Amino acid sequence: MAFLLETDSVGTNDRVDWWRERTAALFGAEYSIDPGKEAPFSIALGVAQPAPLMVFNCTGSAHRAIRKGDPGKNPAIVAHLQLQGHCTVRTEGKEALVSPGMLTFNRVSESSDLHFHEGYRQICAILPESVFGIESPGWAALAGAVVPTDSGIAALLADHLSSLASHPEVLDQESSAAEIVAYTIGLLRATARTVGNQATHENRGLQSYHRGRITRFALAHLHLPGLSVEFISAALNLSIRYVHRLFEQEELPLMRWVMRQRLERAHEQLAQPDSCHLSIAQIAYAWGFSDQAHFSRSFRKEFGHSPREARNCGKEPCCAAQAS
Repeated sequence: MAFLLETDSVGTNDRVDWWRERTAALFGAEYSIDPGKEAPFSIALGVAQPAPLMVFNCTGSAHRAIRKGDPGKNPAIVAHLQLQGHCTVRTEGKEALVSPGMLTFNRVSESSDLHFHEGYRQICAILPESVFGIESPGWAALAGAVVPTDSGIAALLADHLSSLASHPEVLDQESSAAEIVAYTIGLLRATARTVGNQATHENRGLQSYHRGRITRFALAHLHLPGLSVEFISAALNLSIRYVHRLFEQEELPLMRWVMRQRLERAHEQLAQPDSCHLSIAQIAYAWGFSDQAHFSRSFRKEFGHSPREARNCGKEPCCAAQAS
């Protein structure tokens, strides 16, 4: 059944609280609303609910809406089609500016921050995750991504959602609603799968590029005791969370990989005859270890023998007087 929610019939000072109550009931999620200063807060929301689909046609004033997610509650996917105004979307560790003609996807169960910079209009379609059916790798790339709707299947979806928003009464007609809902779901799934697969491919290339930047930077700075994820992310202008995520599927987490690189280089240097004039402590410090005892413990754990044994390597001790 289609219906309309609008704040114009509510007193200006009561609108935010009224709207928060309505959205909590409608979406099953708590929102904090920070209205813009230029004009009184106002929203008009047309709603159509032909199960399992929900379609919203929303027009509103500038404001910021922060949703506190609950991963165990309301597992649904929402597609936002921006028709007027600009919105900054922050969700699942991503941030994007959505302009008119752009489409985004996110999960209702995840925390999000939507900042509508001016008066806006958007159309939203919500489906349960079980009906949406996109695979996890595809969703990881799709979530929070901005999708242009000027060509391809995204253009078909945008045209269709705009038509539904203009003619919500068709979703109340028993003779045609089921077919229209099935077609809408098919378009949503096909768009998400196509865009998600493309974004996954592009994202993998970008991730590989950034992993290369990070590893090259780390190798060039192994000698710094303060080398850390925080140091690397600041130097390369990447978020700490993103740096960690880049190495989630690798053999070793980033700093464990850094430790191995340091130990391997120290091992190589200890075995070189021309390094016999250097003490074990000096070599440890040269590769970023500020504590010789920690170095020795880590070295034995990694290679199964001590730094002193690596230095001798079964040969005559060299520079034994300076070996420690």
